Amino acid sequence: MAYKNNELTLWQKISLETLWLICRGFAILPDCIRHGIFTNLTYVILCYILRYRRKVMMDNLRRSFPDSSEQELKRICRKSYYNLAEQIINTISQAGISDKEMLHRLELPNIEQIRQEMGGRSAIFMMGHYGPWEAGLAVSIKLPEQRLTAVYHQLSSSVLDELLKRIRQRENVDLVDMKRTIRHFIDNRDKQAMIIGLIADQNPPRRANLPWFKFLHQWTAFFDGGEVMATKYKLPVYYFSPRRVRAGHYVGVFKLIYDGVEVVEPNTIIERYVRMLEEDIVAFPELWMWTHRRWKKTPPPELLAQKI
Repeated sequence: MAYKNNELTLWQKISLETLWLICRGFAILPDCIRHGIFTNLTYVILCYILRYRRKVMMDNLRRSFPDSSEQELKRICRKSYYNLAEQIINTISQAGISDKEMLHRLELPNIEQIRQEMGGRSAIFMMGHYGPWEAGLAVSIKLPEQRLTAVYHQLSSSVLDELLKRIRQRENVDLVDMKRTIRHFIDNRDKQAMIIGLIADQNPPRRANLPWFKFLHQWTAFFDGGEVMATKYKLPVYYFSPRRVRAGHYVGVFKLIYDGVEVVEPNTIIERYVRMLEEDIVAFPELWMWTHRRWKKTPPPELLAQKI
């Protein structure tokens, strides 16, 4: 997909190009500088100077791990700040790097097995704000026969939104606003097999029939667009589960959620995703983005009446 920034003003374009050059220069620095210095510096700023959304983080952690001590929750909070700092640096570090370098930073050990299972079909890959969520773009390199549709949520800042789109852009990637996901699939599915990449743990807009699940000891609403697409168009669904190896380096495996053939009850696919994500978060809670205001919505009265 061609990159466009025609709607920016002159000064916005100048700001964008300046930031892009800074990111490009930063991306080619060695790990010892990018992570040894800048990740630690960003961590100190977020955790100890800005105390970025600390109240939100601690409230989320207390509700999610009611049996953990305050000391343990504060430890997770500090480590979560470090993970957030690392992901900020990881995102900047993707600016214009080579395919070889991107694959060096994220190993995908079972990608060939997944290729065989998909058999050339389009598929949906679901992940959360867990670990290196931006690094999932490496899929577009390992599966060149299928075009990756990376679904994103537009930022309020036009300059930062355009910068992130440029950082995320790869040869085999289409960046699509979440509101246009299904339309994009319908318009392009006959041209080439596609992989729809969804970060599916965001807080969905309220509507009457939202699916709710017990997630981390709380009633939680989830997007169901991935399930709607999967069942309507018979698309296999995979969950992306990453693990941190060292700063800036990860291993990610894909777990089958739905094969595109099985007859399932409504919300089954979403619940399987929820359980896999929850299992990862419980195992390494510091890798999830606890700064999200994930539980702003009040569940329906009939759910509140049930005991968690």
